[in-house]
Amino acid sequence: MKVIVIGAGASGVTAAINYKRHHKSDDVLIIEHLDKPLKKILATGNGKCNLGNSNIDFSRYNDPLFAKEVITGYDYKKFFDSISIQTKLIDNLAYPVSESAVSVRDALLHECDKLGIKINVEENFSDYEITSNIKVLTSKNTYICDKLILSGGLCSSPKLGSDGSVISVLKKHGYKIVDCKPGLSPLHTVEKTKAIDGIRCKANVKVFANNKLIHEELGEVLFKDHGLSGIVIFNVMSVIARNQDLKHKIVLDLLPDFDVSYLENYRSSHSFNEFMQAFINPKISAYLKDRFNTENAIFNALKALEFTFDKSYGFDFSQVSVGGVENSEITTHMMSKREKNVYIIGELLNIDGPCGGYNLTWAFASALKVN
Repeated sequence: MKVIVIGAGASGVTAAINYKRHHKSDDVLIIEHLDKPLKKILATGNGKCNLGNSNIDFSRYNDPLFAKEVITGYDYKKFFDSISIQTKLIDNLAYPVSESAVSVRDALLHECDKLGIKINVEENFSDYEITSNIKVLTSKNTYICDKLILSGGLCSSPKLGSDGSVISVLKKHGYKIVDCKPGLSPLHTVEKTKAIDGIRCKANVKVFANNKLIHEELGEVLFKDHGLSGIVIFNVMSVIARNQDLKHKIVLDLLPDFDVSYLENYRSSHSFNEFMQAFINPKISAYLKDRFNTENAIFNALKALEFTFDKSYGFDFSQVSVGGVENSEITTHMMSKREKNVYIIGELLNIDGPCGGYNLTWAFASALKVN
C-alpha cells in the first residue's frame, strides 16, 4: 500500500513513523510545503520542547470527552524512548533531558530515515480526489495512494508554516469547520498599559463574558505596551476566542496571597504611600495612582484591577488556533466519517488546550491513533 501524509509537523511525522512501524512493507511519503520539516516544534517550550504533561486535566480541553477518548492510553515516555529521547519532569511538564527541541526534531527525522520514510519539502498540497483510490494533487506532482493522512497546522505562527491551506481544502470537501481564531496569545486591552510595559506580577485572573464568570486561573501576568501577556493570559485568550462576540472583562487580583481584611488592617496603621510601598511594584503603584482618582479606588483595584478586552494580537503571535474540523466528522481512530481511508489529525481538528504540554500531547496522541 501507498500512504501519503500531508504536513511534516509533530503530528504528521509521528503518524508516518507509527504507521510504518505497523506496516513495514507499505510506502510512506510525507509532503511538506516548507523548506525543512518540523520547524514549528523548535519553538515549543521556548526551545526546550515541552512535549507533554504527566497530569493532564481533560477538562481543560475545549472538548474534554473527545480528547479523553483519543489521549487515554497514550504514554509519552514509551513513545519518546522508542526514538531514543529520554524525558524528565519539571512541575508535571515533560521535557527531553537535553532540554533541546533540536534533539526531538533530530530524533524524529532519524527515525523516519531509519524506517525509509521519504519527506518531500517545498511542495504545496492543493487538493485530493477520491475514486477507487486517492489522487493527491500538489504543486509539483500528482500521486496515487491508498491512504491519506491530513496533518498540518491551522493559522497560528504562519512564519513556522501554518497557513490554513489544508483546512481550506477540507472545507471544499464539505467538512464542517469551526472558524479559526488566535488562541494562546497576548491580548490588547481598551485601557492603556504602556506605563507598566515589561512589568510582571503574580495575579489571580478572572474572565467575565457579559458579566458572567467563565474562567479563573492563578499565574504570572506580563504587562505589555498595548495590553496583557504571560502564560495565564495566553490561556485566557483561548477562552475568549471561543466566545469572541461577547463583551469580556479581565479582572486581576494583584495580591492573591493576601485577603482584604489583612490589607485593610495594614493600611489602617500606615500612611497610604507606606502601604503601597509595602505591597506593590513602584511602577504599578504609579500606574494605579495615575489611573484612579482616590485612595479607596486604588485600594479596591489591588484586588480587582479591571481591563476590557479589545482584540487578540493575531495569528502571528498565537501558539495555537481555536477552531478546525468538527470532531464529529471523524472516529476516535482519526478516520474520516465522510471519506474512506482519509485521516485527520493534530491541530486540524477542533481540539485545543492550555499551555503546558496539552497541545503537543494532542498532536502526538492523535497521530499514534492512525494505524
